[in-house]
Amino acid sequence: MTNREAILRLSVNTCDGLAISSLRDNNAKVIRSVVTRYFGAGPVADKAECELMHRMADHARSYDRRENADEWLARCATAQCDRLRNEAIHDRANID
Repeated sequence: MTNREAILRLSVNTCDGLAISSLRDNNAKVIRSVVTRYFGAGPVADKAECELMHRMADHARSYDRRENADEWLARCATAQCDRLRNEAIHDRANID
């Protein structure tokens, strides 16, 4: 399944496991590099990657069919990792 096909499927059904797996498999290097940039390596990064995939599925409706799917994926992954990190910082600040 191509990235475009997977994103379009997720725009209809955010719980499409095959589409999520396809995006993860097709873009493992991109996803891992973005997650590593924001969260480093280890269990926190693994958890962030899982959450990232769910968030990307939730945002698939924002994909414009005229866009390049690979570029959308990279932009979405970066934006969602940034949000995840900011939420984690905010949560830690509220606990302390």
